[in-house]
Order: sequence, then structure tokens, then C-alpha cells
Amino acid sequence: MAPAAGRNAPPPVPLAAVVGPTASGKTALAMALAGRLGMEIVVADSRQVYRGMDIGTAKPTAADRAAVPHHLIDLVDPDQPFTVAQWVDAARTVIPQIAARGALPLVVGGTGLYLTALVDGYDFARQPWVPDVRRALAAELEASGLAPLVQRLARLDPATAGRTDLRNPRRVLRALERAEVAGPAPPPAGSPYPGRLALLGLARPREVLYGRIDARAAHLFASGLLDEVRALLDAGYGPGLAPMTGHGYREAARHLAGEWSLDEAIATTARRTRQYAKRQLSWFRRDPRIVWLVAGDGPADDPRLVDGAVDLVRRMTG
Repeated sequence: MAPAAGRNAPPPVPLAAVVGPTASGKTALAMALAGRLGMEIVVADSRQVYRGMDIGTAKPTAADRAAVPHHLIDLVDPDQPFTVAQWVDAARTVIPQIAARGALPLVVGGTGLYLTALVDGYDFARQPWVPDVRRALAAELEASGLAPLVQRLARLDPATAGRTDLRNPRRVLRALERAEVAGPAPPPAGSPYPGRLALLGLARPREVLYGRIDARAAHLFASGLLDEVRALLDAGYGPGLAPMTGHGYREAARHLAGEWSLDEAIATTARRTRQYAKRQLSWFRRDPRIVWLVAGDGPADDPRLVDGAVDLVRRMTG
């Protein structure tokens, strides 16, 4: 008698995640967790996929990467399109590879759309709209005008750009929203992640988080962000490219162009990052599966916090 279908299939790979707003301390907690539980990190950050953008995106340090394997960073150049669907496809490829090495995959990052798409199996071909993407595009339209969005649509999906009224902001935003999420050729329908999940969120009081964001903005500029942006501009990556509009990059470019003082660039970076952190929290808070760890004003790798996170991951994925 033939064996029942699927009888010998390996069990689904458990998956853990650490999410939260920018500057909350996700990296420190993730590194501590990985050290305790034998994990490899899958980075869920829409800016860290770009090569040459290290300081402004707060990529893991060389020491962190040497201590714990990190995946899904430095995937494309800043002028290459990269979609949510591409990230999900890459994540679903690397996760079983991590498990095959006897490690537990740990998704870490603040791009909520990436995590949601991975665990809920978005059908990109039918997804009518994604509010977070739409809000971000609308903010870019207000800040930079229509021309950069038209250029990006032409790069991401030339065919759609050719049949879109490029003088109509509403039509450009709608077409670009679809291209940002799904790419020019929508991938096949996905399916929810089949393994057990341990989704942890790192929370801090608002005044603590905002203080950390302000300190982070100053640290970026003190740590070489201007040199990094200068090198990117010299390499031909113009300020209109989508990655170059990220927090810190746009402000650094305007300072280098003589439009803003250094203090103005730092203050604007901090303000935009605080606004983004509010959107991140709104996105993650609506997912009831996320268990929130309150870090207060202490370090994210505080032993008591890490002990609680370790216990949660073991119970939820075991």
C-alpha cells in the first residue's frame, strides 16, 4: 500500500520574531536571544536590503554578524527595485535552510508589512491596498512633489507607467502603491506561515522612545552618515531615489547641498523618525498575536527582560 500523502513530510519550522519601533532596542534583544537559543537572524527591514546604506539604516555591525548569522541584508543596489513579495520569497527560502542547520529562525525588524506578509501569506495579486504604503507615498508626494514618484513608477513597472495618466497624482499613487507591494508581475497566491509562531514586541514609554530616537539621530550624523551619503551621491544615486528619501538620508543630502544647517538636518531626521515610529506602533499593535515586552528606560538586553523573552519563545515554539 502506498504511504499516505505527506506522512514523511518534515514538520513546519517554528518561527520567532522581535518587532517594534525604530530605536526601541530590537537588535540588542535579538542578539541576546540568539545567543541563548541558538538562532540565526532574518532581517525584516526595507532599508537594510540596500548595499552601501549602512550607517543611516543602522545595519548590524561586523561584530554582530560574526557572532550571529544575519540574512536578507545587502540584497540590491539603491537604484534597483525591491518589493515586499521579493522579500517574502527570500525569507521563505532561507528559513528552512536555517532550520536544516539546527538553528531557530528569528525575524527582526521594524518593517511591519514584511512580517505580516510572511506570516499571513498575502495574496499580492489581489491585495487591493495597503494603508501603510499609501500613507508613506502620500507623505513623499507632499514632501517632494510628483516627479520623483513618476520616475520610481517608471523604474518599478514601465508597462503600468505607460498606460497611467502621469499628471494625475491619485492615479500615480495608486499605480505605485501596487508596484511597491507586488512588483510588476504579481507572485502566486501565498499561504499563511505553517509553523508555530512566537511574535514578541519591544515597547517603551513614549517619552523614553522619543529620547532614544533623538539620540539616535544625533549619533547617525556623528558616526559618518554625511560621508556615507556623499559617497552614494558621488556613485550616482540621486536624492530622488526611494532609498535616499529614508530618515537621515534626505536630510543629509540637503545639508550637503547647502540647503540646511547640520542642526536642522539632525532635528528633521529625529522628527521624521518619531512620526515613523508612531506608524510602526500602530501597525504592530493591531496584531493580537504579538506579546509585548515593556523595556522601560533600561537596556533591551537586561537579563530579566531576556529571561522573559527566552521563556516565551520556548513555550510558543516548542
